[in-house]
Amino acid sequence: MGGKRESGAFLSSPALAFEANEQDFSLASEPSSSSDQDIIPPALRHYLFQCLKKLGEECRPLFFAKIFIGEKNEIPTSCCQNLVQMGDKCHTAITNAVISRPEFSGNATLFRTRSDETWTTCSQLVEAISPGPSA
Repeated sequence: MGGKRESGAFLSSPALAFEANEQDFSLASEPSSSSDQDIIPPALRHYLFQCLKKLGEECRPLFFAKIFIGEKNEIPTSCCQNLVQMGDKCHTAITNAVISRPEFSGNATLFRTRSDETWTTCSQLVEAISPGPSA
């Protein structure tokens, strides 16, 4: 994916949510002639940007491909750690933001299922490698 996107990059291309940078998000919060502007309010866009930052640039495309494209890729342990540290609230918010796009809304149930499965897999992986409390 080359070059800069126009304002509303996050909204006009959900895949960019996983490649977003602060400039894209600040542009996305500026007034635009696009009706996409109304889909995600500025405060939520800011929250999503913070979530995506925590997820990590190298991990975002992997999660997008797994949840929204259906690739059977294994998520690296480091990315699962980022996801769990980011938190379920952020994970759900990102999933819902992408599903809010018309081109994804028709498969919302499938995407939510994949999202939940990804969260569970990563949570279990992180729990398995985390030191437990001393007995």
